[in-house]
Amino acid sequence: MSEHLLLCFLFFLSFSQILLSSCFSFSNSTKICPHGQSLALLHLKKSFSIKKSHSRYCGFPSYPKTEHWKEGSDCCSWDGVSCDLVTGHVIELDLSCSWLSGTIHSNSTLFCFPHLQRLNLAFNNFSGSSVLDGFGRFYSLTHLNLSESGFSGLISPEISHLSNLVSLDLTWNEGAEFAPHGFDSLVQNLTKLQKLHLYG
Repeated sequence: MSEHLLLCFLFFLSFSQILLSSCFSFSNSTKICPHGQSLALLHLKKSFSIKKSHSRYCGFPSYPKTEHWKEGSDCCSWDGVSCDLVTGHVIELDLSCSWLSGTIHSNSTLFCFPHLQRLNLAFNNFSGSSVLDGFGRFYSLTHLNLSESGFSGLISPEISHLSNLVSLDLTWNEGAEFAPHGFDSLVQNLTKLQKLHLYG
């Protein structure tokens, strides 16, 4: 078992299933964050530092969204986090303009959210990070925005496996580039793609 899979397993071990009785005891508007996903988010928070200048090019007022993520509270109520109304699984992370700085490694708990449909990391500083294979495992993803965030190196060809993508924005990551034939694979496989932004 790889280091990443083991890490994800440990995070989700504490929440093996959502009890049906819990689902029926709340209204449809109630969201219950699985404990394992809450821990994964808190671990993700700790992997970054916070500095306002890291989001200085954001086109609207920015603030550190992760600042008020606290253990013991429902992660579905946290800034930048949206959950499925029934299962409570995290389906959207919008951490754009959040003053984040740090490197996203292959074992990051960012990749522990298999139900993710939207991911926005734009206008942060992930200098030294590349668009890793892990991004290609978000099979339900429809929107991915990594713009203006300091990504560099080769863009993993695994990103072409995101067959549900409708929007992909990789703009202003000047050091990032597709592997040979990577862009061709992306165009061939992402048949639902409506918006593709690559300039810069």
